[in-house]
Amino acid sequence: MRALTSTDLGATQALLRSLNLPTVGVQPEGFVVAEEDGEVVALAGLEVHGRVGLLRSVAVRPEQRSRGVARRLVEHIIQRARDEGLGDLYLLTTTAAGYFPRFGFQPRPRSLAPAALNASPEFQGVCPESATLMHLPLEEIPMPANTAPAPVQPIPGLNEGLSTADLLDALRAAPQRPLEFWLEGRPLVPPGYHTTEIKAVTIEAMDCGGRAAAWRETVIQLMDGSAEEARAGFMSTRKFLAIYDRVARHIPVKGEAEVRFEYGNALSPALQYHVLRVEAQLERVVVHLRTPGVQCKAQDACGTPASAQAGAAQAGADACAPDTGCCAPQSPVQLG
Repeated sequence: MRALTSTDLGATQALLRSLNLPTVGVQPEGFVVAEEDGEVVALAGLEVHGRVGLLRSVAVRPEQRSRGVARRLVEHIIQRARDEGLGDLYLLTTTAAGYFPRFGFQPRPRSLAPAALNASPEFQGVCPESATLMHLPLEEIPMPANTAPAPVQPIPGLNEGLSTADLLDALRAAPQRPLEFWLEGRPLVPPGYHTTEIKAVTIEAMDCGGRAAAWRETVIQLMDGSAEEARAGFMSTRKFLAIYDRVARHIPVKGEAEVRFEYGNALSPALQYHVLRVEAQLERVVVHLRTPGVQCKAQDACGTPASAQAGAAQAGADACAPDTGCCAPQSPVQLG
């Protein structure tokens, strides 16, 4: 991925025309391209109008699709918009309204478009009136008062899950086959299951060391079907993606958020499983899961058993302070 240069204009305009996308306003400033073997295979651009940005001209050669190229371009533009201090990012699309919700974009009436955008060429006729306006707020939700935000510290064994975007890219690239969910090398969810709910979750938390953090997750809930549905077999990858895309148009799912699958039945309690990887087998596509785990996130603030014998006696049993050893055990506790 690199910045668009003047020598790329011919190739990028040809790509846009081949996909029936506007070429007006495509220029080196604000645009990036992806190339392979010296040839431009994709591009995307950012127009800045005050504190509002317009994501435009996301185009990928057909033979390069389902490889994560568009996702990387869009994520790059979103990050650039944030780096430039923009408060909101918009786009217009006639064909991809189901694609952009995975990044947090949501449809909005065109009547609510900012005045700065209404003066742009895209809003003045380059894009048809039928184009869908979509909006992404770039300013993060502030943490509650009297907290000091800090990044979540890596915890061995607990941060191996796939992102939402990586899962979707893997499923879109996989063959059209039955989709199965396995745990520890064996099927977990029986045939006939339903995808009952997709949740875009924002979590605000504070560990026992007093450190606040916020992050997002995508939770996809699965449920056993009837005996008749079980006889019909597993849901296909195509049907699963169609359900996800339909729901994602209406909720603020984030591509970078870790995805989890929630499943339980009459014999076992519901758990939110992490995704390890997606595997395309000869007769099926398998999503490999692992059980969740818990571990203290404030070990460096509160100490561990090996360093705490002296401190624990000094601090008292109900204290949580450096070297008290209140964070035990050190290894993750696996649930399920």
